[in-house]
Amino acid sequence: CEAEIPVVPDPCRRCGLPSNVAVADTADGCARCRALNLPYSRCVAPWAYEFPVTHLVQALKYEGALANARVFGTRMAAQALREQGEPWRDAALVVPMPLHPSRLVERGFNQSHEIARIVSRSLDLQLAGKGLRRIRGTAPQVGLSRQQRAGNLSGAFVADPSLVAGRHVVLIDDVVTTGSTAIEAASTLRDAGAASIAVWAVARALG
Repeated sequence: CEAEIPVVPDPCRRCGLPSNVAVADTADGCARCRALNLPYSRCVAPWAYEFPVTHLVQALKYEGALANARVFGTRMAAQALREQGEPWRDAALVVPMPLHPSRLVERGFNQSHEIARIVSRSLDLQLAGKGLRRIRGTAPQVGLSRQQRAGNLSGAFVADPSLVAGRHVVLIDDVVTTGSTAIEAASTLRDAGAASIAVWAVARALG
């Protein structure tokens, strides 16, 4: 079944989007993500955000299909084991993308935290569920431009320096779409003293 799940073709190591064969990739990423000055050094997303991954992610988030978190976390850990020379191998800190408290009460769980628990357990890494907090509620990102998304998320997160300073942080999310949320969260972690940040997600949106 997994062989039929869509993957990102020839992903850029930095942003996770398909590489442009006309533009050479480097350790700093492709021309597209170098222009964005991304605050994270790596984006790992095993699958493309297309059917059936869309259905599996939405079932986890909105229908409480927590078994899907185990599938996602196990797959992400397997992908990470294929990575060579990555800082997470030196006891990185696993930090889930947080929900605002009101959304957490409404949903009853944080899907990114559920995935992060499996990843940290599978790779024997420390999980810091409170390493990053969401302190401001935001409007839904759907339908917003990249600039509007960035403004919508400005100041939405706060990181705990006592947990993240000097650490190689693996930021766990379910889906990376435009990357606005990952950029804001990673910038907050960097400002709190994180040595490096890698974003690991279940899927990367290609559109």
